Amino acid sequence: MQWIEKSGPAAELVLEAGVMRWCAGRLPVPEVLAIEAGLLSMSALPGVNLTEASIDCAVALTAEALHLIHSVPAEGCPFQADWATRLHQAEHRVKNGLVEQSDFDEVNLGRSAVDILAELQAQPPLPPLSCFTHGDACLPNFLTRGGLLTGIVDLGRAGVAHPAQDWALALRSMRDNFGSDGERLLRKQLPQHCADEALLRRFRLLDELF
Repeated sequence: MQWIEKSGPAAELVLEAGVMRWCAGRLPVPEVLAIEAGLLSMSALPGVNLTEASIDCAVALTAEALHLIHSVPAEGCPFQADWATRLHQAEHRVKNGLVEQSDFDEVNLGRSAVDILAELQAQPPLPPLSCFTHGDACLPNFLTRGGLLTGIVDLGRAGVAHPAQDWALALRSMRDNFGSDGERLLRKQLPQHCADEALLRRFRLLDELF
């Protein structure tokens, strides 16, 4: 068996290992092999990430991956990634100076993390819809080989949340990697309950703080 290692804060790796174990049998995720302080060992999945695929393949498999993830029954899922949870995490990151403001999207460059947090805190309640979500649904986190979806990785932010969170980040990632044509094509796959532009912008803005 081929395997890979991921380093990082112990608490984050323990959480990600827990998510992968919960997803086993539900989604094509790596198998957790071992976890020690600051190091997570897992099985290597076949294929390359979607940034190396053709635009048509990337669009089709991103949509397939999101539909697959969001169809996982969320009942009994111990991992929460809802708005209140993520906003609390964002508040902690801003308070402790953990936000890299130079990495903001172009539209937000020049703003401060405190300013973005204040805008997020003023948002109205989300529509009452939730499912299991990836949490960082960007193209590098979906794998393909032979035109098939072969893996879903980097699950440390997965949990029950509004599905628009995943679509917002997937659309941005598609634009970053394939330009406006890629984003336009993926938007054709966007479910109606995630098509509200203000909702998508809200989740893109939240992601600036992570």
